Amino acid sequence: MRIGIVGPNKIFIGDIQERKLLLNEVAKVIVAYDGDIVLTPDKDSLLEYFGNKYLEFGGKNISLIMPTNEVGYEKYLNTSLGKIIDCHDWDRQADEYNRQCDIFICVGYAWGGMKEIACAQYFNKKKVYILSEFISNKLPEELNFLVEYISIVSAKQNLLILPNMYS
Repeated sequence: MRIGIVGPNKIFIGDIQERKLLLNEVAKVIVAYDGDIVLTPDKDSLLEYFGNKYLEFGGKNISLIMPTNEVGYEKYLNTSLGKIIDCHDWDRQADEYNRQCDIFICVGYAWGGMKEIACAQYFNKKKVYILSEFISNKLPEELNFLVEYISIVSAKQNLLILPNMYS
């Protein structure tokens, strides 16, 4: 199963060290599930940190959705964490992200992440698990079509039942 990690590359509210500890726990859950992950990580970012922890804890496969036709993308995106899947340009990033993932786990809100969640709710519909430890509020009720709010502790249980939900 390919799990798209939706979240911010940088945080503007909260403690970065606390966020990293939470990300460690999420990476461990995904590795225990033997899931592959999909990211679009900036260099020196939380998503890059998450990808490194996923690999450190024994994760095997990372796919990177990157706009290789955008000039200089390799200057600000970490291209070395995994296999690059070309989305051509930023306008197509969320669509390609959606095509490559079976489900999504949201580790915080960000504008790019909102586009990925919207795409998952509208086109090629996918379940989006939003981890409550990473958000200040739920999305408006009318936007919660395929969204489920769970804690990190319950994430492991939810991931284990996914094959039954989608078979």
